[in-house]
Amino acid sequence: MLWQARYPYLVKLEEYARREHDYYGPIEGILEDDEALRLSAKRLAIALEEGDLPDTIGDDTWEEVLSFHSALAAVAKSGSLRLLKRFSEAEARRARRFLSRETREGVAKLARGLGLRLYEKRVTLSWLYSPTKGVVPRLLQYAVDLPDYLAVASRVDEPRLKLVNSFLLGGLVYMDRTLLEDLLLLKIKIYIEDLAGVYSELALPRLEELGKKTASQIDWRAVGKFDPAKIPPCIREIVNNMKNGVTPTQGQFYMLVTFLANAGAPPEYLEELLYSSRIAPRALTGLMAGILLDEARNYKPYTCDVALREKICSECRSKGPLSEYIASTRRHRG
Repeated sequence: MLWQARYPYLVKLEEYARREHDYYGPIEGILEDDEALRLSAKRLAIALEEGDLPDTIGDDTWEEVLSFHSALAAVAKSGSLRLLKRFSEAEARRARRFLSRETREGVAKLARGLGLRLYEKRVTLSWLYSPTKGVVPRLLQYAVDLPDYLAVASRVDEPRLKLVNSFLLGGLVYMDRTLLEDLLLLKIKIYIEDLAGVYSELALPRLEELGKKTASQIDWRAVGKFDPAKIPPCIREIVNNMKNGVTPTQGQFYMLVTFLANAGAPPEYLEELLYSSRIAPRALTGLMAGILLDEARNYKPYTCDVALREKICSECRSKGPLSEYIASTRRHRG
């Protein structure tokens, strides 16, 4: 199986189309045709319904590359962070199978393609002590530049990758093959999620429709007792606008965050809205959501008369959004 088919995110679709098919038109022309739509729908369906992508999606390398990029474009146009994460995780699981079979040269090539400065080293550490075997050594065959390592490790909450648990020498972080594969797979997820930004600004109506339809099929699994279905109309209007890429006013944002904080919404719910409305870069949305909700628990949403006066909402049918939400969830629980 060719390299481009195994790791299609490392292939620039526009350059590949010119080289293989002499296509010099706009990239939208490739992504919006019937073939791209069919392949993207197939790749998304497998990734989301079955969970694990097979080794091959299309009939040849071109279809493998096109299916990935068109599917990612649909995900990007959906504006859904949950869908983007689900898609990147499925692609990373597929890459794990290929990576486990890669030669040393293949691993080095993949690292370079992902922008990681990788060096082959050989350091042996006295790692564990066994009463029967004595000191058990650990061989570290690879090293990554510290800035490249931190660019990945700082984005995830993974104890094995924390610098305090790593072997650092001369500005390099040393690791064995197993830890290197874990690092590369996390980098693949980040790489794919960053690549989505390339497609989010393109006019791709057919793929946008597919992406939003797919995103709507992902059930929100709330943490604890938070129930998005019971959100009152005034808050739901803000939520729906943010999902459609509309940036809320300062008053609307205060109303939303204080409501979610007091209603017990998990950070992932606000993170999704921050991503959809492009309030913050994707890498910061998770951190921002957690900080905002923690702080907002010290405050209460505006009362209805203040919200109406500030034109945060257009009409009011309740004593307040939080009171309405609590009453609604109480009725639902019986």
